Amino acid sequence: MRETEKSMEDKFDIVQTEIVDGVGWITLNRPGMRNAISHDMWMAIPEKLSWMHDNGAKAVVFCGAGGNFASGADLEEMEQIDNYARAQTFWHALSEALDYVYAFELPLIAMIDGACIGGGLLLSVACDLRYASANASFGVPVSRLGIVLDDDNIARLTYLVGPAKAKEILFTGDVITAQEAHSIGLVNKVEDVADLRATVERVSKRIAENGYASIIESKRSVRRAMSEGARSGLLPQHETVVVSSYLTSDFRTRIKRFFGD
Repeated sequence: MRETEKSMEDKFDIVQTEIVDGVGWITLNRPGMRNAISHDMWMAIPEKLSWMHDNGAKAVVFCGAGGNFASGADLEEMEQIDNYARAQTFWHALSEALDYVYAFELPLIAMIDGACIGGGLLLSVACDLRYASANASFGVPVSRLGIVLDDDNIARLTYLVGPAKAKEILFTGDVITAQEAHSIGLVNKVEDVADLRATVERVSKRIAENGYASIIESKRSVRRAMSEGARSGLLPQHETVVVSSYLTSDFRTRIKRFFGD
């Protein structure tokens, strides 16, 4: 049985949803931009997840169209940020979407092919499980852009890979392979591209068929274990540092390098 949400856009739905046999699929659908995540996409993600929950999904898979998961936040959009209010609006859309994903009740799986960079990696880390193709690549280039990442997203990355590897990823901005991502605990399993979807379908279907209450309570317990001693929410003074980083001359110079200016 298949249910498909009606498109919220007339011509091009950039975040597509469907439910197949109790498993929801959310597809980031900007293949021409390697699924760079725009403000509108960040805003749509909580709505799509809520729709999944209300329409009977027992597990949800995030994936990307056209051979990439997500190449990061939309740099062209970020380049247009020219005042604190716009930077704050952009940041809140991103951070609130990621917090919603992380706190979402249903089990979430990231099916990762191709680029999983920046905001794409943060989205995958907010999910419960990550399965990658052998040609997937991972990185968080905040240091290359000269912007600041908040404590909660860094904490989620650190819980997976440990402090030393988290620092290496964040300090260098380097992109790592799927095999290295697996070796440091960033992904659960690496598969050949041709086998990736079948693996994710098998795992997600098994989860959907298992005891709902057991899975939900296990997820809550793990989250509580992870959050012990960790601060929840962004302190006002740190939010100022995070948001203001999008307005620095260093960021303006570095983002122009991404476009070859």
